[in-house]
Amino acid sequence: MIRREPDLLHPRLTVVPVDVGPRRALDRGAGRTIVGRAELEAATQAVAGRKRTARLEELAARNADLEAALDRLGEARTAVDQRLADHDGFLSAADWCTSLPDLAAAHRSDLAAAEAELSEALRAARDASRALDRVLEQRAQADAAITEARRQLHALDRGEGDPGGERAQAAAALSAQAESLEARLSEAEREARSRSEETKRAVTAIEHTIERLVREQRDRQSRLRALVDCLPGDARPPHDDDPLHHVDTVSAGLRGLAETIAAELTGLRAALDRHRAECEHRRSEVAAIRATLDRTSPDDAAEALADLLAGVADGVVVLDDVVATDPAGTDDGLLRALEAAEPEAPLVLLSSDPTVLGWAIDLPAERGALVGPRTVDLLDASASTTRLTAAAHDVAPAHAVTSSTGDPR
Repeated sequence: MIRREPDLLHPRLTVVPVDVGPRRALDRGAGRTIVGRAELEAATQAVAGRKRTARLEELAARNADLEAALDRLGEARTAVDQRLADHDGFLSAADWCTSLPDLAAAHRSDLAAAEAELSEALRAARDASRALDRVLEQRAQADAAITEARRQLHALDRGEGDPGGERAQAAAALSAQAESLEARLSEAEREARSRSEETKRAVTAIEHTIERLVREQRDRQSRLRALVDCLPGDARPPHDDDPLHHVDTVSAGLRGLAETIAAELTGLRAALDRHRAECEHRRSEVAAIRATLDRTSPDDAAEALADLLAGVADGVVVLDDVVATDPAGTDDGLLRALEAAEPEAPLVLLSSDPTVLGWAIDLPAERGALVGPRTVDLLDASASTTRLTAAAHDVAPAHAVTSSTGDPR
C-alpha cells in the first residue's frame, strides 16, 4: 500500500504522471483513500443538489420580490393614468368653458326659435281642433236631416199606392244622396282628425325640444359650478355672481390646475420607469435562477473535490486522474481547487493530462511537487520500500510517492 514517507511524499500535494489507457487498479488498503471520477461525480451531484435546494428557496424569494414589484408597477401605472386623465380632463374643461359664451348664444337662439315654433304649432292645433269640431257639427246635422227624410219616406210607404213609382224614385234618389254625403263627411272627419293629431304631435315634439334646451342649459350651469368648486380659492370668481360671466377666469384656473398636474406627472412617470426597470431586473433574476436550477457547473465539481479532501484526516488521499482539461487547455476549476485546498492528509494526484502536469511543474514549492513517472511504481505489487526509496532519490530527492499492490482492471 502507499505509505507516507516524509522524505518521499510532499507534505501537501504530490503529482505523479501515469500512462494513458488501461493500468493496474489501486487497491483500497488501510491508510489510503481512493478518489476516482465516480466518487467525484457522486459528490458533485450532491453539491449540485444542495445548491438546487438553495436556488429553489432563492427562486421563491425572487418570485415574491417580482410579484411585489409588479404590484408597485401596477399602482404606479394607475397613478399615472389617473393623473393623466385629470390633466386632460382639466384642459378639456377649460376649452369647454371658453366655448360657453357661444353655447349660451346658440342656446338663446335655439330656445327663441323653438318657442316661436311652439306658438305657431299651438295656433295650428287650435285651428285643426276647430276645423274638426265644424266637421263633426256638419256631420251631426247631415245625419239628422237624412234620418228625418228617411222617416218621411217610410211614412209615405204606409199610405196609398204609388201608381207612377214617384215615391220609389224619390226614395232611391234620397238614399243615394245620403250615402254620398255620409262618405264625404266621413272623409272630412278623418282628415280633420289626422290634422288635429298631427298638430298635437308637433306641439309635443316642440315642447320636448324646449325642455331639452332648458335641461342642457341647466346642466351646463351645474357643471360650471362644479368646476368652480375644483378651483383653489384665489382662482374662483365672486361667489354671489353668475359664473357664466366669468368663464375666462374659470378657464384660466383650470389650465393652472392642468399645469400643476403636468409637473406632478413628470415625477410619477419617472417613478413608473423605475418600477418598470425594477420589474425587468426581477424578471432577469428569476430567469437566471431558473436557467441554473438543473445545471451542474465546474464550481460544483471544485466544491465537491474540496469537500472530499476535507473529509479525510489520516493516511494518504489518492486522486485517480480526476482532473482533466478541455481540448483548449482550460481547466475546469479543479486545479484551482487543488491549489487553494488545505488538506489534512497528503494528496497524491495521478494524471495523464499534459496540461495538468504542466500546471504541477509550476506549483510553488510549498504548495506541491511533480515527481517523475519512474520515481514510484504504484502498479508493482512486489516493489519493496527500499527499492522505492532508492528510486525516489535517483529522480526527486525531496519529493516522492511510495506504492503497494494493485489488481488488474
